[in-house]
Amino acid sequence: MVLLFSVTDGSVKVERKVFFGGSFDPPHRGHLGIARGALKSGKCDRIIWFPGFVPPHKQNASRANFSDRMAMVNLLIAGEKNMEVSDFENVLQLSPSYTIEVLSRLEKAGYGKFSLLIGADSLLNLHTWHRAEELVAKYDFIVYPRPGCEVSKAFLKQFWSDVAVEKLLNSVVEGTFFEISSSEIKKSMEKNCSRNNIIDETMLTPEVAEYIREHNLYNR
Repeated sequence: MVLLFSVTDGSVKVERKVFFGGSFDPPHRGHLGIARGALKSGKCDRIIWFPGFVPPHKQNASRANFSDRMAMVNLLIAGEKNMEVSDFENVLQLSPSYTIEVLSRLEKAGYGKFSLLIGADSLLNLHTWHRAEELVAKYDFIVYPRPGCEVSKAFLKQFWSDVAVEKLLNSVVEGTFFEISSSEIKKSMEKNCSRNNIIDETMLTPEVAEYIREHNLYNR
């Protein structure tokens, strides 16, 4: 059902929920900083993390299984206010799991409409997404900055209408976020075959790092 909540004047309104999708393989402090920044922006009330079943841009990539990625997100956001993780993509098991299709299925299931939380790097490539024009027309976005990813009107106008350009530019929030790559974390770990390899906990929380050790993830 659509989530509702009461505000201070006693009225009731629809909760502004955000779809935060990704491989989360592994989820790290950068992801958490992004979610916190989105909440801090005041543009949303709740962040729901959706680990991807088969992310379209990583269809042929090896990855930890869904249950491990789900467990790690749960550990990462434990104690965080207004955040939760959903196994909806695992229930659907779409391959590939296109964002617009997942969002459509969420609405049909009675979960209401979500905004999308993406990075500036994803925004610059958004025109390549499945049914991209429909996605931008139908859904609101929250876009977090990424170093080296300058979002300009001139660039967006190459791919989008004037209305879409203004909508997307107005979706960019201010903030400083960690520049951390899940791929780089995995690469550094795969080089060390020891189960007790050192994990840089400036990138991973202790709980996620310990889970990776205990389950011997990413070691070749």
